Amino acid sequence: MAEIDQAKLWYQTNLDIFLNRWFSNYDDARKALREHGGFLLPYRHHFYVCKAEVIKALGLDPDDPDWEAIGFDCARPKDQEAFARLKAKRGRIVGAADESSS
Repeated sequence: MAEIDQAKLWYQTNLDIFLNRWFSNYDDARKALREHGGFLLPYRHHFYVCKAEVIKALGLDPDDPDWEAIGFDCARPKDQEAFARLKAKRGRIVGAADESSS
């Protein structure tokens, strides 16, 4: 299986229909997560905070207990094992999408 493009792991172009809060630095993104809730995800050198609908669009379950375990933060997850499980689930989705488009 080919290496998953990390830029695609937590973002995909069809997410443009959602209104996400974008940040150029982690501290501002983390503050927004604390104040408004959601899910903090990295994209290249930026960060965005999104709602559960985006997580569903990524093919993941927003109610998965691993989200709470990582503090809803994929940039600096609290629990590395929980993060590894989420990352593996997302990797399978991205891998399957890449295979179907080739």
